[in-house]
Amino acid sequence: MFLYLKRIGLLRIGLIAIAIILFFIRPEPGTTAARSGLEMIPTLVAPAMAPLVFMVLLFDIMMCRIRMSENSERRKFLEISYIEIFITCVLAILWLPFFLAIGK
Repeated sequence: MFLYLKRIGLLRIGLIAIAIILFFIRPEPGTTAARSGLEMIPTLVAPAMAPLVFMVLLFDIMMCRIRMSENSERRKFLEISYIEIFITCVLAILWLPFFLAIGK
């Protein structure tokens, strides 16, 4: 397991870990923003980070696809891109109700 994580890379592991943390700290739609204390994390910080992490995941998927075309480690980048596509889809599905509620 450690060798597999080392093969993926530290920055990708960090990015995926942040995305997974965002799965669990998303606020319910219509929640008011807390302006002090630890309540700021799910109500202010997480909604600001979710779109950024989403875009960075998409960018890394694109970079994996580019590296697949020029590199002999095609299988490695294919596996990484599938993992990131799954994480990106789950992130979008979980956060979509919150962002749709903002527009109402």
